[in-house]
Amino acid sequence: MFGIKYHRLDKEAPLQMHWGFFRKKLSLFEGVAFIISGTIGAGILGLPYAVSKVGPLLGVLFIVILGLLMMGLNLMLGEVLVRTKDHLQIVGLSHKYLGIFGRVFMTTMMYSSMIGILVVYIIGEGQALASLFGRTPLEWSLLFLAVAAVFIFRGLKTFKIFDFFLTVGVLMVVSIITFACVPYIKMANLAFSSFKDFLFPYGVVLFAFASSGAVVEAHGILKDSEVNFKKAIIIAGSICILVYATFALAVLGVTGLETTEIATIGLASKVGSSFFVIGNLFAALAMGTSFLVGGLAFKHSLCWDYKVPRQVSAAIVCLVPLVIFLLGLRQFIMAIDIVGGVFIS
Repeated sequence: MFGIKYHRLDKEAPLQMHWGFFRKKLSLFEGVAFIISGTIGAGILGLPYAVSKVGPLLGVLFIVILGLLMMGLNLMLGEVLVRTKDHLQIVGLSHKYLGIFGRVFMTTMMYSSMIGILVVYIIGEGQALASLFGRTPLEWSLLFLAVAAVFIFRGLKTFKIFDFFLTVGVLMVVSIITFACVPYIKMANLAFSSFKDFLFPYGVVLFAFASSGAVVEAHGILKDSEVNFKKAIIIAGSICILVYATFALAVLGVTGLETTEIATIGLASKVGSSFFVIGNLFAALAMGTSFLVGGLAFKHSLCWDYKVPRQVSAAIVCLVPLVIFLLGLRQFIMAIDIVGGVFIS
């Protein structure tokens, strides 16, 4: 009547309805960063140790082959997400397409792996922060969980402010570590192979590439998801394969058979004490971002697949891993191997 044009906010603005709220949509670049941040975590710190058990050639083959397989799995998951109109996580998708058996089976596998992954990050974060600032790993693990719980309770919107910068920081630090290793690499450390522990890297490598939760989250808030989603999965997966293989070879070239379970600890004695700070800073950043992405995916699955209230879901995400951690699961590689080799597999 007065020449005033009205626009629907959810149609015109770059927003996406996600988990009951309008969220700012992610660009392709941001979507790639989001998936990477949910993939690169504690697993990368255990990769050099796992590769040292079989040698660099077999180790890199494990990384490349399992990395491509996990990328294919994420692409299949992405196809299902694009064709499904409901807001569902993997458990809900299993119920929709496979019935009650699929729901029960996937609930057991997914929630066990999610909880296990969060426990691993709590363990690793405590060890990394204790190495940097002193005091005990237990104290730092509890402090980290208390801070992370704030983001888990407040949700994705709060975390998105920091996520992109944390991801860039992780990639920068791992690049610095890799280049810092080059002058100290000894070819003898890269010229061996062993079949004695041939399957040892399997669970660790699978754990390092676990990213289904981040893939589901990215789809929910990715701009033009039908066009960009596949690209984001392929680009993020390719970057992770390259980063993992390069990092594992660089560390192994320096420490060889003396590679430690958490790679950055062993590097400090070979490269220098100043490197110790950079290495543990990387560990803290990588595990922190992955904990938040995984925790939010777990929370959203409880909310939308089982209709659990948001605050109750957040409490479950924070408290269940805490209880398991306090009951005595504190060994880094053992936890990774169990989660990767059993539940993620």
